Amino acid sequence: MFAVALSIVLAFTQATHTGTIVGIVKLPDSTKALGSARVVLLPPKYTELWNKQVQTRLDNYWEIFKPEFVTNKQRFMEFDRLAQIEALRYVTSNMRRDLGDGASKLMKESSPAGQFEFTVIPFGTYQLLVQATVNGQDIVWSKAVDVQSDIPIFVDLGKPVS
Repeated sequence: MFAVALSIVLAFTQATHTGTIVGIVKLPDSTKALGSARVVLLPPKYTELWNKQVQTRLDNYWEIFKPEFVTNKQRFMEFDRLAQIEALRYVTSNMRRDLGDGASKLMKESSPAGQFEFTVIPFGTYQLLVQATVNGQDIVWSKAVDVQSDIPIFVDLGKPVS
């Protein structure tokens, strides 16, 4: 009887495995921080939604602007950036609706120095998205992050995807 009671108590007291993600938003050609940026950590469900939204928007833009894209490939890159930003807005709106106040745990503004931190993140694979505006132009970074340890993970964003 004691063993059963002990196992029940231990089951309720076991901590959920969580980790921490930290990083700095900066331009790839610069050592200085970018300043304030919007940083979003997408769980798998929302990563899939974001990927689908980006692809759907790109497909729609391609059908509408195909002749222009064929002659001006740079124009396609502008629409790629637009598709990612629109998809990010769509996904964050869904997260707020679905998760309520819990969404704020996954959406942050970086500090003025460009630093960000997500704490108490359950183990799993996430997509980290960062949106910033530089000289009036939106820039988006995307990075897969695998949280499998309680040791903080420093994320190097690398080059923007758009």
